[in-house]
Amino acid sequence: MIDLLTPVLENEPRPTPSDPDAKWRYVRSYMLLRASVGVTGVMLPIVLVVLDSRLFRESPDPRGSLSAYYYSGARDVLVGALCVTAAFLMTYKVVERNLDNTASFIAGVAALAVALFPTGRPSPETRLSPLQSTFTEVAVERIHFGAAAVFIVLLALVSLTFGFREGKRPPADDMRRSPTFWRRYHLVCAGAIAAAVAFIGFSKVVAGPANYLLIGEVVAVMAFGASWLMKGLELKVLFGPRRA
Repeated sequence: MIDLLTPVLENEPRPTPSDPDAKWRYVRSYMLLRASVGVTGVMLPIVLVVLDSRLFRESPDPRGSLSAYYYSGARDVLVGALCVTAAFLMTYKVVERNLDNTASFIAGVAALAVALFPTGRPSPETRLSPLQSTFTEVAVERIHFGAAAVFIVLLALVSLTFGFREGKRPPADDMRRSPTFWRRYHLVCAGAIAAAVAFIGFSKVVAGPANYLLIGEVVAVMAFGASWLMKGLELKVLFGPRRA
């Protein structure tokens, strides 16, 4: 407890490749960020529905999509969660040059666009946002749905690369599960996202359930969250002793 209140009055030396302690602390911070993004993805649909129906009591039934919660009392939660996720996706592999970095960066930009460009209004009486007034409601809604589609598809791609990469990791004594488990786990998450996209498209063509968009979005977002949560939630790394 005393350490939590101790001010840092001197700069530590910058970490170097030969400093294992510094690298270990950075790895822990990095994994905690990944786990936090995963928690955000898993909890966001639940928090939106509970806040809207229980706290604000605006809609006793779930709305037609996650995007529709922009026009509810839970709007700030939706926009804030999307912006946090966008910032992380755009920066977490920014120093690398590979498909992971490209996919996650574009997914982050798409998530930011989803947050800033709202979906269409639930009724004509709802006030237009400044963006809708400037660029028209139809144009803003098209940007929203296009960005949402890019975001979800790229989340599946990132989870897919997680699966292939984790499956090639050599087994270690401190791993809770085998590389085969992690490969299958992330591939299942990627498959769930792909299935959600297919469900949305199929339901739109054949006039599926009224809340098909909400169902598909919830499955995709929670599968993304589950993939990232377990990717970062390696307890022996986060809370265990530092490796030699």
